[in-house]
Amino acid sequence: MRAVALALLLACAPVALAAAPDLAIEMALDPPRVYVGEEARLTLRLLRAPGVAHGALRPPALGEAADLTAIGRYRRYELRRAGAAYWVTERVYAVVPRSSGRLVVPGAALEDVVRYGEASPGGTPPVRGALRGPRRVLEVRPIPAGATALWLPARALTLEETWSRDPAALAEGMPVTRTLILTARGIAAERLPPLEMPAHPALGAHHDRAELATEYSAEATIGRRVQRIVLVPLADGTHALPALAVRWWDVGADAPRVATLEARSVQLRAALPPEDAPPAARAVSERTWLKIGAGVLTLLLAAALWAYARGEDRRVARSRLRAACRRNDACAARDALLDWWNAARPDAPLRLVQRLGARWDDAARAQLAALDAALYAGRAWDGKAFWSRVRPWLARETRRRAAPPPAAPPTLFRLQPPRHASDLDS
Repeated sequence: MRAVALALLLACAPVALAAAPDLAIEMALDPPRVYVGEEARLTLRLLRAPGVAHGALRPPALGEAADLTAIGRYRRYELRRAGAAYWVTERVYAVVPRSSGRLVVPGAALEDVVRYGEASPGGTPPVRGALRGPRRVLEVRPIPAGATALWLPARALTLEETWSRDPAALAEGMPVTRTLILTARGIAAERLPPLEMPAHPALGAHHDRAELATEYSAEATIGRRVQRIVLVPLADGTHALPALAVRWWDVGADAPRVATLEARSVQLRAALPPEDAPPAARAVSERTWLKIGAGVLTLLLAAALWAYARGEDRRVARSRLRAACRRNDACAARDALLDWWNAARPDAPLRLVQRLGARWDDAARAQLAALDAALYAGRAWDGKAFWSRVRPWLARETRRRAAPPPAAPPTLFRLQPPRHASDLDS
C-alpha cells in the first residue's frame, strides 16, 4: 500500500506544479455594492514568478460609465500562492460610478508580455503574448427616494468654522474673517458644494475663492473645501447669524444626515461713528478705515501676483512640453502636459492625460492615445507629430479658460441681495 500511495503522490506532483502559473492578474472591488457617486476601491495585482519578465499592466477602461483615479504609487512585495513564490506589483484605483445598474469592470490587460524559453546552445528567442485578468461586476444602486437634490454619499462629513477674532466682541468696525471648513470622507473636493453665508443687513460680506484639496490614501479619499468670508460690520448692536447646514448621505448607516453650524450671535459696532461723535472717535474711525483700505489693496495686489504666478507656471510647463516632444521623451511630456493643465485649471485638476482632450478633434485625441500607448505599452512615440497636433488646442484651451477681467473692489457698504433658505440646500 505504501508503494502505491507513493506512486500516486509522485504522479500528482507534476500536475500540482504545472497548476501554478508563472504570471497571473488578480482584481478585487471593495465594496462590491455602492450608490451612484459613491467611491469603491479597485485593487489590481500582477503576480510574477521569479525570473519571469513582465509587461505593462493597464487598468480596465470604463469610459463614461465611471471615473477611475489612480491612488498612490505601485506597491511591490513578495507572497506565496499554492506553494509557489511570486513577486507582486499592486496598484489601487478609486472607482466612482456615474449611473445605476450593473457596472461590468473588464479585466486588466498585461500587454507585451515577454516569456523566455529554456536555455539552448542556439539560444531561444523570447515569445510575446498577452494576458487579461478576470472581470468584476459592481452593483450600483440609484439615489434613494429620501435623498435631497444635493447628493453627497460619504462615509463621514463634518462642517466646522473658525474666526480670526472673537465674534462676540467685534470692536471699532474692524473686519473679521470667518472660515468655513467642509470635510468629507469618500468624496473628492471638486464634488463638495459651495459654502456661502446668507446676506445680513448689519454685515458686508466678501467671499474669497474657495480652496479645494483632495487627499488619496489606501483607506479612503478625503475631500476638503475651505471658504473664507471677510465680514465688515455696518451697524452696531447684537445680531444673529443664521445656521448653516449641508445634507449628505451616510453610506455606512444607509441613512440621511445633516452637518450643521448652529446659529450664533455677534456683537457689532458701527464702522463709522455718528456725526455727533467726539473728534477723538472720528480720528479712530478714520485710522480704522485707512487700515481697511490698506488691507483691501494688499488683497488685490496678492491676487494680481497669484494670477501672474499661475500664468508663469503655465508658460514654463508649455516650454517643458515642447522640449520633451523634441527629444521624444513620453514620460516628461506627460508630466509637463498635466502640469500645464493644472496651472491653467487649478479648479479642475487632472491626473490622467486621456481626460484633457474632451473637446479636441480626432487627430489631437489620437495623439493623446499614442502618448498613452508609449507610456504603458512601450510603443514608439513621435514627439514632433504630437506637438504639431496638440499645440493649437493648448492655445484654444488657454483662451477659453482665460479669466474675465478683474472686477472693481467690492464696496464695503453695498449689501448683498437676500438669499432664500432653499439656496442652502441646493
